[in-house]
Amino acid sequence: MRKRVWATVLMLLLALGVMVFTGCAPVQQENEQPGEQPAEFTGTYNFGGSTALEPIFTSAIEAFADLHPEARVSYDATGSTIGIQGVIDGVYSLAGASRDIREEEITAGAFGIQIALDSLAVIVHGEVGVDRLTLEQVARIFSGEIQNWSEVGGADAPIVVVNRDEASGTFGAFEDLVMEEVLGDDAEFRADAMVVASAGEVVTKVAGTPGTIGYVGFGHLDRVREAGAQYVLVDDIEMTMETVMAGEYPISRRVYAVHNGELVDGTLEKAFVEFLLSDEGQSIIEEEGFIRLP
Repeated sequence: MRKRVWATVLMLLLALGVMVFTGCAPVQQENEQPGEQPAEFTGTYNFGGSTALEPIFTSAIEAFADLHPEARVSYDATGSTIGIQGVIDGVYSLAGASRDIREEEITAGAFGIQIALDSLAVIVHGEVGVDRLTLEQVARIFSGEIQNWSEVGGADAPIVVVNRDEASGTFGAFEDLVMEEVLGDDAEFRADAMVVASAGEVVTKVAGTPGTIGYVGFGHLDRVREAGAQYVLVDDIEMTMETVMAGEYPISRRVYAVHNGELVDGTLEKAFVEFLLSDEGQSIIEEEGFIRLP
């Protein structure tokens, strides 16, 4: 009888020991994963596209290189249209676009991720005698219907239009937001406009050529002031960060990073876009004169 009692006590003690041991042991839940290390990228990556977005991409690439020093990333400022087509064709693995992605580009595989807001300033030579225009007047000036500054309250002097080349996303945005908005889908620019390939050239031409008018992105306003040109109010609204974010300024746009298809986990392209959307990336966007996402 005594042996049976001791046997029963021993079994209870063993069971209790197993329970205590099990309760003290660390338990990993099924859905818990070990901490993932950041992916290490190597090799060469070619990005390209919008000339307006070149400051964002080059500054972000420089900061991104501190996180991934073994990866060599470059950016070609070829214009939004060429950049998007380059992504579709495999020339670039990521593009910058300063206009919305067109339906035919989406059909071909282009996938845009909005990274910032921007707006277009209408700029004029300092002696034209005009400090504000309506959106309709701007469209009719660029179409050639209005050809003298006196027709809009300015000096009696011919208007010289400075336009961007058709590969430019800024050109595409201006066409959509101004020309077609006012004059319809058949709107055309005046044929004798001076056509230049970059925002910097627009600023130089407008500042140095009497009677000129052009347009540039929000990020170039400091350069406009330094060159001696001036920007005008549109529909009596000044282009500021606040009026753009509130949707009040009439010539505003979204800007994008563009990939061939959706971004893929574990790729440098997705890591770079996530960097652009991070606090650090959005701070770079603000430093380059664009408007961070709300």
